[in-house]
Amino acid sequence: MTVWGKIGVRVVEVASGLFETSKRSLVGDGSYPGFVRAALAQVPEALRTSDPEEWGYVIYAQTGATVQRRVVDIMPGDVISFWDATLKGHKNLHAYSQTVGMGQSGALVGIVHEFEAKKSKVRVWQANQHVGQQSVEIVSYRLEDLKSGNVKVFRVLENAT
Repeated sequence: MTVWGKIGVRVVEVASGLFETSKRSLVGDGSYPGFVRAALAQVPEALRTSDPEEWGYVIYAQTGATVQRRVVDIMPGDVISFWDATLKGHKNLHAYSQTVGMGQSGALVGIVHEFEAKKSKVRVWQANQHVGQQSVEIVSYRLEDLKSGNVKVFRVLENAT
């Protein structure tokens, strides 16, 4: 909790500011990881890893419908990534199917905006891949709707130096 209190709160502030800035200009290089790197670059206390697919300490891991790791609650400011993920469920009365983190763009990476534990629903700031719109958007995902693929949530760690 102390790591989240120091770093997570700062990451949320920066991501919120970048979301507002994105209405006027491109954030990072326009890619999913580019947005997260741009946000973490503005938090000097955040530890940067050399591995492009690792963003900190894994606090949650899910493959398909099976949760493999849940260390602590997901909090705003955590980094979430989806690989080859297929989500199927219902929104209101309509069935939906969605695939994320596949193809040319690679893993979908974003910053957690909020998490509803009861519904297992996470709202994420992520790069917007649609031309002509603001470059960062907020998207909602239900983790219990994951049918295949992987989801990991990372807690951004404090730089020891």
